[in-house]
Amino acid sequence: MARSLSFSRRSVSVLTGAAAAAAMALTGCAGSSGGTDTSDAKAASVKVPAGALVKDGQITYCSDISAPPLTYYDTAQKPVGAEIELGNALAAELGVRANWANTGFNGIIPALQAKQCDAIISQLYIKPEREKVVDFVPYMYASNTLVVAQKNADAVKGADDLCGKKAAGQTGTTVVQYLTDQSEKCAAAGKPKIDIRQFTKDSDALQQLRLGLVDAYGTTLETAAYVLKQQPGTFALVGEPFNRIKVGAATRKDDTSLHDALTQALAAVRKSGAYDAVLKKWNLTGDDIAG
Repeated sequence: MARSLSFSRRSVSVLTGAAAAAAMALTGCAGSSGGTDTSDAKAASVKVPAGALVKDGQITYCSDISAPPLTYYDTAQKPVGAEIELGNALAAELGVRANWANTGFNGIIPALQAKQCDAIISQLYIKPEREKVVDFVPYMYASNTLVVAQKNADAVKGADDLCGKKAAGQTGTTVVQYLTDQSEKCAAAGKPKIDIRQFTKDSDALQQLRLGLVDAYGTTLETAAYVLKQQPGTFALVGEPFNRIKVGAATRKDDTSLHDALTQALAAVRKSGAYDAVLKKWNLTGDDIAG
């Protein structure tokens, strides 16, 4: 069944402003960029050991900047969103500038390992297979959901109704794995599999639904709520949210000094109240890592 934006256990209503930036937010800038400096350095409360950063005086985050309200570009092509503000706050505690390198999600861990950035902040779910190759500093929770066209909400009421239908998602994401597992369940029940369409950008997967080329679009609950708020009456959330999981800033396995520094910086951001302020501003208080 279709659901409203009021969910149990969490508040997922999104910022009502920035309507003029909605189209830009959902398209963003493709590929990987040289990075965008979005913060000013201040006196450090947490010391970063010499040589711990790719570039002294600057922490570079790899991020797929296409997932509002967490990471996206405003009309001035400046990275904005809850994760952007959190990353900037962490950088401030480290006494360095924050630089954001727009990186496709499917290649974001290889980019970190190749030292194209110092850490990943991009709603990266903390999963066992990822913990084998990177270390995490958990900073919030997230969930997935399914989105359909409002006019088709009666035809697709949840994942069980997707057998034999088309669904879109971003390559390399947990939601695509969920759709793949659901497709196997369809086959085991003697039903047609789900035709899963994968795209390098989340916004491209959404565009497939907008154009009527797929029956459903899988994404994070946070992004889905943003989409529904910006385009009321166009889309609907169906079924229950799934894959509630911790999200973390990822660092290289051999980079324990930066991992420890970010852990301390997050504690400082929480203590100062800046963490709560970011979640409150973007209406994500239900995603608090302490909750």
